[in-house]
Amino acid sequence: MKKWIWIVPVVLLMWSCQPENKQTQKSETMKATEIKQASVQKPAHPKMKDEQLTKNVNENVRTEMDKIQKKDAEKIKSAMKIIEETAGTVDLIDKGKIDEAEKEMATIIGQLEVLMAKDPSLSIIPVDVNMETRDLVADMETVKVMTEQAQSAMDDGYYQAARQILNNLASEIVVRTSYLPLATYPDAMKLAVSLLNQGRKDEAKVILVRALNTLVMTEQHIPIPVLRAEEYIKAAASIMEDKEKADTQEVKLLLDNAGYQLKLAQALGYGKRDKEYKELADAIAVLKKAVENKQETKGLFDSLKQKINTFKVRLFFNKTEK
Repeated sequence: MKKWIWIVPVVLLMWSCQPENKQTQKSETMKATEIKQASVQKPAHPKMKDEQLTKNVNENVRTEMDKIQKKDAEKIKSAMKIIEETAGTVDLIDKGKIDEAEKEMATIIGQLEVLMAKDPSLSIIPVDVNMETRDLVADMETVKVMTEQAQSAMDDGYYQAARQILNNLASEIVVRTSYLPLATYPDAMKLAVSLLNQGRKDEAKVILVRALNTLVMTEQHIPIPVLRAEEYIKAAASIMEDKEKADTQEVKLLLDNAGYQLKLAQALGYGKRDKEYKELADAIAVLKKAVENKQETKGLFDSLKQKINTFKVRLFFNKTEK
């Protein structure tokens, strides 16, 4: 945040005196949208502590990633075995055990062919997954100011200044996955075998090392505000399980915070024009009214939880082609 606080006033000074032109003028639709976003007031803080919310969000992501890894468990196991055996082959070449190295590579090629035969469309196998959190602590008004300054900087050609602002417009968990490029691995193995047969062991070793280091990296960016909204909805549903003792004011406050987080995610550009945002906002409004009128809410909560989970999974967990 320190970096942003220093940048934004500078950008404000640079562009506040710029004359308006056709390039910098915004459409009436965009202005209307911004006015609506700017008028959204951040609700009061619910009883749920920030530490608990953060813990729940992290567990949410881990649960989704565990599902993916469980589904790919056998592929991951096979990939790790191939990598270990390839590293072992490099060691055999170093020791001058060429015949053993050739046999090992033949085994690896066979394993790869079996995997490809089982799933001809398989091109990459997941090897490793790690997560990084980038969280912007800001309200809607701050986000609005930052986006306006980034847009002005872009319009006037100050691309690096815009880039620095946009780099801070992120509230997300980044999931990085490394994959073994199965489609190209067999060719590398075969080339290494050919080079060994020609007595060019150093070149064969280079090919194998290159194959080991050639992993495909993908990134998935999961917006934290959407995850927070999901946790607020779950907490509200939990309170309403006992309608007689339920604190309806706290339930409505949790739902207000869920709605605010979804608006914040949209303002940050995560699926900005996705129709699910409006559907979720409408569902929250219906649910709040049902709570106020002391109507049955279980079905509505179940439906809302399913909607936001489907939205999350579709938009942010199913982007990697395998």
